[in-house]
Amino acid sequence: MSKLLIVDDHPLYREGVIRTLSARPLYANAVGVATSQDALRLLDEDPSFDLVLVDRKLGGSDGLDLLREIAARHPGVARVLTSADASCATVTAAVKAGAQGFVPKDGSIAQTVDAIERVLAGEVYWPEEFADPGSVALPDLTQRQRETLRLLAQGHSNAQIAHALGISERTVKAHLKAIYEALSVDTRVQALVKARELGLLS
Repeated sequence: MSKLLIVDDHPLYREGVIRTLSARPLYANAVGVATSQDALRLLDEDPSFDLVLVDRKLGGSDGLDLLREIAARHPGVARVLTSADASCATVTAAVKAGAQGFVPKDGSIAQTVDAIERVLAGEVYWPEEFADPGSVALPDLTQRQRETLRLLAQGHSNAQIAHALGISERTVKAHLKAIYEALSVDTRVQALVKARELGLLS
């Protein structure tokens, strides 16, 4: 049974999603809050949530900032963004903020449920028009950074990467730092997971 957190400052939408999800046996533990502060407090107090669905606009705060904060403080919690603005720019921003999925607010509840189910299963979910990762703006990595990422995926150490590319370990570390920043991650494992999600290693 999955535990879901719905973060949305529109009571009707928030409660509607919670009621729909709670009616399904898999989502009996769906709860909601209206603000970023309440979401972070709840996650800090109870880190057992499996997924958080975040609205882009939360009163005076940005849902993207909340996604980044959750990724930093609770990286094990899956993250999905929802918004009335389903533009390419919004989906791209969601990718860069570390979301594993995006659902438009004007979509059907079935679409929201499908997105949540896929993300909980370890997949990513984007609307059909963004289903091809190439249609979403990918992180701007240099050729050398992509080579570093490829060698990292093969399990090579910094020293081995440096030897393979004919550069210093210090330069490898600089490339890795740039890769982490571009992917909005903090560790090698997170970088590889995100890179695979975005199709950067295919």
